[in-house]
Amino acid sequence: MDVVHAKAAVFDHAGGADVIELRSVAVPAPQDGEVRVRINAIGLNRSEAMFREGWHPVQPDFPSRLGYEAAGVVESIGAGVTRFAAGDRVSTLPIMELNARGAYGEMFTVPAALVVESPPELSDEETAALWSSYMTAYGMVVELVKIEAGDWILVTAASSSLGPPIMQILAQLGARVIATTRGREKAEAIRAMGAEHVVVTGDEDLAERVMAITGGRGVRFVFDPVAGPLVETLAQVTQPYGAIVLYGVLDFAAAPLPIMPVIGKNLSIIGYAMMLEDQPERNERAIAFIREGVRAGTLKPLLGKRFPLDEIRNAARYFDSMQQIGKIIVVPDRPAN
Repeated sequence: MDVVHAKAAVFDHAGGADVIELRSVAVPAPQDGEVRVRINAIGLNRSEAMFREGWHPVQPDFPSRLGYEAAGVVESIGAGVTRFAAGDRVSTLPIMELNARGAYGEMFTVPAALVVESPPELSDEETAALWSSYMTAYGMVVELVKIEAGDWILVTAASSSLGPPIMQILAQLGARVIATTRGREKAEAIRAMGAEHVVVTGDEDLAERVMAITGGRGVRFVFDPVAGPLVETLAQVTQPYGAIVLYGVLDFAAAPLPIMPVIGKNLSIIGYAMMLEDQPERNERAIAFIREGVRAGTLKPLLGKRFPLDEIRNAARYFDSMQQIGKIIVVPDRPAN
């Protein structure tokens, strides 16, 4: 098997979407334990934008590729690979090393251990929106805390790529979801994902609405990717012995430590990052949980706007604008050469 050349997104210095360039890159033949995958759909993720901008714990090694979530077809396999064969529909788990094996492109070679069979119930575009978001949501909602049927839960920034998976899993567990969004144009789509109530923070007072909805009790858990000054309000609306799970930083302003409600209500503030490398047994439980939910129809990725690969800069700009509802998908324009 030979090296082939294919289009891929590459960047030479950290920055906004304009640093991304499409270039022809060498895609090596798969070595022992590797597969070469022809990419049919790519899902965009927040951590990739952070990596591109230089905020990610893993720093780019320039010139760097970009992206870790894709779905496609096995083109060829290396020695020792027995789980897959050429022609199999597969997708990647969100563990990939971003610098050399980036998924923003037409083809890549990756370790077979990072590849799974794509669910037959989903299209490639839906599958490219599946593993990163749903495995992250599973880790928080199912394993980090213990949700009970009837619990009031607050999900902020609910139109993001992680909002729908979190709400769908919460609905499957019997929780009652209050979701937030900044504008009314997204409210109906958020309700369709399992939110019982939607608070439009551009028009409504979050604390007043949450306390009114819950009859003054507040919520048992909060799942928040915003942080910043919002943390103080979140502490106000969290029940005694409840918890605020922070899994992102969309607001880089200083986040206060709301010491009085934390102490007075015995609150927990928990940071969460999906470290897939550290817990392989949890990963297997997550994959099984997600596959079962997909089969049952209770878990289904919400697709946002779709872009061709030639417009990868525009896709990244749109992602950075945070206007999307659901997962932004990028589709290669033609098969790799």
